[in-house]
Amino acid sequence: AVLAPVPSESRGDRAMDYYQDSLHVGAVLRDYFALVVRHRSLPPTKRPPIGWCSWYCHGPNVSEGLLLASLETLGHMRETGELPWDLFQVDDGWQAAWGDWLSPDPERFPSGMKPIADAARNAGIVPGLWFAPTAVVASSILAKDHPDWILRDESGRPINGGFTAPGIWMLALDTTHPEVLAYIQRVVRTFVHDWGFG
Repeated sequence: AVLAPVPSESRGDRAMDYYQDSLHVGAVLRDYFALVVRHRSLPPTKRPPIGWCSWYCHGPNVSEGLLLASLETLGHMRETGELPWDLFQVDDGWQAAWGDWLSPDPERFPSGMKPIADAARNAGIVPGLWFAPTAVVASSILAKDHPDWILRDESGRPINGGFTAPGIWMLALDTTHPEVLAYIQRVVRTFVHDWGFG
């Protein structure tokens, strides 16, 4: 849409019209939401989890030993009531590369990710695992093995998928490709059913 410039002499009138229209819209929305509340049939939602996220303590420098030690310390705080939490979120840094979501970093997680999830569950905590399903770096095994999965512009160049800390440029997976969707499903299934997260 193209907006035509408003003549300066009519801007005040248009602002007042907009203000009055917004009051009307506000009243309509207020009435609508009041009606929704009166007639809602959804049961009350359960309490959202209170969690700990590795990113805010360790950034991308996580490891099996560090996470297990953090879980133990936090577990003691939970037992004493000092910190009432129930979610242990492993954030960025566990994977070998962005895109290689089925490959934990072998040096930092020599036993894989299942022991982390098992330790959290054994402590009565829900284990969570962060990932960015459509983000991939050019150096990943996934990008090298499946260049046809990378989202590209009309001239065939990979599309920039964004920038993240610590200074990593991403590519994006093409989610219109059926094999990409199958891969993402396999990743989630592995996280939940094989490794025990979620």
